[in-house]
Amino acid sequence: MNNHPQYQPQYQPQSANEYFDSSQMHNTGAECQNQYVNETYAPSHMHNNNAQSPVKQSQEGQEGQTQSSDFNPDYAPGGRYYSIKVHASKAAVEFKADITRKGVITIRIEAASGANKSYDWKNKISIQLTQLGLIEFLCAFLFIKESIELKHYGAKNDKSLKVQYQEGKLFVQVSQKGKKLCGVPIPINEAVRIGQFALDSYLKNFDNISAEFAVQNFNRAASLGL
Repeated sequence: MNNHPQYQPQYQPQSANEYFDSSQMHNTGAECQNQYVNETYAPSHMHNNNAQSPVKQSQEGQEGQTQSSDFNPDYAPGGRYYSIKVHASKAAVEFKADITRKGVITIRIEAASGANKSYDWKNKISIQLTQLGLIEFLCAFLFIKESIELKHYGAKNDKSLKVQYQEGKLFVQVSQKGKKLCGVPIPINEAVRIGQFALDSYLKNFDNISAEFAVQNFNRAASLGL
C-alpha cells in the first residue's frame, strides 16, 4: 500500500462490539421483491406480568382468531435477506447478505443505472464477492486502504468493482462489459454501516475470531502491501 500522509482514517476498534451495532442499522429489505411492511410492529414496553396484555385481550375478543405481526426477522439486521441500499442521481447500489455454493457467507453487490430516482433493476449488475474479495472490500469500507479494485467476476470474467476514497465519501463503481457503468458516491456514515455489515458477514464464517483480531490482521496485511 502506498503511503498517503494526508489519508489517516484507519479503523482501530476498542472491542468487537464496536463493529456491529444493529441498533444503528436499518432494514432496506422492504425495497426488495418480497416486501414486508412494518407498520403494525412495535417493540413491547415493560409491563406488569400479572396484568393482561392488550394483545391478549384483543385476541380473546376475536373468539380465538390469531393475530400475526408483519415483522419478518429475515429482513432485520443479521437476517438472510437484510440489505443496505444507496441511491445517487444516475445509479443505485445495494449490498446484500449472501452465501456461495460452497457455503461461505459473503456479500452480494447489485447496481443499476437510472435517473430521477428511477433505476433499471431488471438489467442490474450483480457481483457475489469471493472470500478473498470480501477481505479487500472490508479494507476499503473499514478505511484501511484508500482504494481497491476487484476484477474478473462473473461467468464471463467481465464484471468489476472499484472503491475509491474521496473527501467525505467512498466512490463505488460497478461495471460489466456491454452495460452502463454504475457510479455511486457513498457518504462516510453510510460507508461505516456497510463496513460493519460486511464485517459481521465475514465473521460468521469463523467460530473463534473476534472483530478486533480480524481488523488487526487486515491492517497488518495492508501495511505489508498485501
